[in-house]
Amino acid sequence: MKTPWEKFSLPGDRPAYAKGESAEFRRGLREIFGPLVERVEKWPPPPADWLMAEVPSQGSLTTFFRDLEGRLAPAVSLWVVFPKKPFMEELAFPFSWTDVQKAGLSCGLVDNKIAAFSTRLTSIRCVIPVALRKSRASGGR
Repeated sequence: MKTPWEKFSLPGDRPAYAKGESAEFRRGLREIFGPLVERVEKWPPPPADWLMAEVPSQGSLTTFFRDLEGRLAPAVSLWVVFPKKPFMEELAFPFSWTDVQKAGLSCGLVDNKIAAFSTRLTSIRCVIPVALRKSRASGGR
């Protein structure tokens, strides 16, 4: 039987960080990952090997993704968590799945996996495209 965290591709023995404010996100984080992922109030200095962030319901999605993209090592997982479509209104989340995806794409990230986070929250894994990783590793952007 698979462990609850397997679908999220944790980085082995390297640190994994998550940031989010809602009680549902924090509870899901504890239930899925236990001590394997450190919940932080402020992101550690870049580069990070694995990040999970709850998408805020206010502000600019592009600003949100640009900040995260700048924190990533070249070949890593960035998971973004937000309400599933049936719960968007109930959770006062103003963005659609497509809005979230397009904001990530506009910042040079591609989505390549979706995973349920909880009953009401979903998650998308975003990565730096393989073709751009070498230039990022050598300091190019």
